Amino acid sequence: MSKEEASVDCIGRKIFFLNPLPPIRNIVINDLIQREYETYAVTDRVILRRLLKDFPGCIIFIDIDQVIGEKEWESWIREVQKNGELTDIRLGIVTANRNDALQNKYANMLHLPCGYTMIHRDLNITIAQIVNILNVNNAKGRRKYLRASVSNEAQTMVNFPVGSQFVSGAIRDISTTGFSCSFAEDPNFSKNSLFANVQIKLKHIILNVETVIFGFRTEENSRVYVSLFTERLSPDSKSKIRKYIQGNLQAKMDALMGQP
Repeated sequence: MSKEEASVDCIGRKIFFLNPLPPIRNIVINDLIQREYETYAVTDRVILRRLLKDFPGCIIFIDIDQVIGEKEWESWIREVQKNGELTDIRLGIVTANRNDALQNKYANMLHLPCGYTMIHRDLNITIAQIVNILNVNNAKGRRKYLRASVSNEAQTMVNFPVGSQFVSGAIRDISTTGFSCSFAEDPNFSKNSLFANVQIKLKHIILNVETVIFGFRTEENSRVYVSLFTERLSPDSKSKIRKYIQGNLQAKMDALMGQP
């Protein structure tokens, strides 16, 4: 197994929707994030093409109904397919065009691994089709949960209740399983310590959760604590954490692509 294949197997594939319509951007992508798929919306095919070497094994769903014509999209796709530097890039089509000839060309003649998905009025049907494609292409790999690195991000913090006061820490990363955090002064939390009414602030999102200290690691002579959510974490809190992670990851991708 190559280094790239091992990475995909471990952390999964980035999923891009190129030029998605509002229903895809606002509903389908959000649903995929809630299912823990690492999903992005992008609009610049030129910059994406230039960055593909940095995303080996990624999946790209292209909306061929927008921006440029069919021949130009076919040329862009063939260029990606023929480039030997791009490792296992998997392309697919998402379109409202119910054209059998187009479907045959993209799914069969161009042999796109992620096929030709027609957008239904009932987006649940579209989501089910896309999820099936992602599973066939091992989109998650062995990774089960999305995680966002949030070090030094403003208005992102955690407050642990200790006695009659709160001890504030900076969140380093977060997923729906837990988070890591550091403190200006080490609170010397013990492993397996249970904390109720922990307040997490993720910018404008405020959550009250129950957590258990799993342990800590040492970085630059200070402790970074790992705290896991208990089974009492509500579905609503999980949804909000995923929504925050989506915004965090998308903002980083937008910055990388130079998008506002």
